[in-house]
Amino acid sequence: MSIGEPETSIHATAVVGDGVEIGRGVTIGPYSIVESGAILRDGCRLDAHVHVHGCADVGEGTTIRSGSVVGGEPQDFKYKGETSRLRIGKRCRLHECVTINRATGEGCETVVGDEVMFMAGTHVGHNCVIDNGATLVNGVMLGGHCHIGERALLSGNSAVHQFCRVGRLTLVGGACMVTKDAPPFSIVVGQYPVHWRAPNTIGMRRAGFTTDQRSAIRRALFQLFRTKDSRREEAERLLASPHSEVVEIARFVLDSERGICASPDMARNRAGGDASED
Repeated sequence: MSIGEPETSIHATAVVGDGVEIGRGVTIGPYSIVESGAILRDGCRLDAHVHVHGCADVGEGTTIRSGSVVGGEPQDFKYKGETSRLRIGKRCRLHECVTINRATGEGCETVVGDEVMFMAGTHVGHNCVIDNGATLVNGVMLGGHCHIGERALLSGNSAVHQFCRVGRLTLVGGACMVTKDAPPFSIVVGQYPVHWRAPNTIGMRRAGFTTDQRSAIRRALFQLFRTKDSRREEAERLLASPHSEVVEIARFVLDSERGICASPDMARNRAGGDASED
């Protein structure tokens, strides 16, 4: 080993299967298990009692804390033992007791982007896609096939129904149950129905959006959730915007298969029993 090259450290009580690909400067802590076929890239760190299944490819500089299980079998009746994968990006932080399932479907993947943080006790279901920089706070649960956008923030004990999407830079409120798609740059709250509350102005400002960008996004979101026409009709009009972020919102709505979350007025009516969910 050359001078200055980081050393790999494997605790005497760890169990590492044959054929595990281990990069430079990897640390595997006490009583951790890394199954055959797994890949731990440069600078990965596993604390004590971590279980990495053989389907997992863990990116450079990612840290996995005690009690976490990555690449476990999908909790899905359709899964019949086919070969599938879990791919975790660079510099992710998985805190205590995080579980991430591999995909259902031959050759399919569950994918976690770069610099994602999973706080303690979070669960990511099979075939999910988590984009770069997303944060899942303690106790968040994702059903299968969810897509969480770049730098989205899911607050503590919130949950996302299978096949739902949360857009880029969207904040999901604490204990929120997301059963419909939540558009980009938004704050969504509540459950049955989950509803749009406001633009995520603070999140956009922290992300470096200009005043013009934030204003265009606010106008577009208010138009979308206050329109007397259908959401799809409003989204079609928003496609003509010169702002790429507004076009992103429009395409998100038009691509939705589960439908978009309710407006605040609709949520209030639903709570009073006067209206049905969109």
